[in-house]
Amino acid sequence: MKCYLCKGEMKPSTTTHFVDLKKCMIIVKNVPCWECEQCGEIILDDKVVARLDAIVKNISEMMTEIAVVEYNDAA
Repeated sequence: MKCYLCKGEMKPSTTTHFVDLKKCMIIVKNVPCWECEQCGEIILDDKVVARLDAIVKNISEMMTEIAVVEYNDAA
């Protein structure tokens, strides 16, 4: 896979995803992604984005100010 920004090679990696909602901050660690070896651009596939949306929705309903969750452990 090629990076759409610099045309470098993309490799499987992990990243940390931050969501700042008005009532809370959610941090999801070890999110699977594709990372460009040249420029560092991060790309998430559709399945990961859908799961992140579900994680954020679930955590945001818990009435907490800051939540740090592990991607693989979160429902």
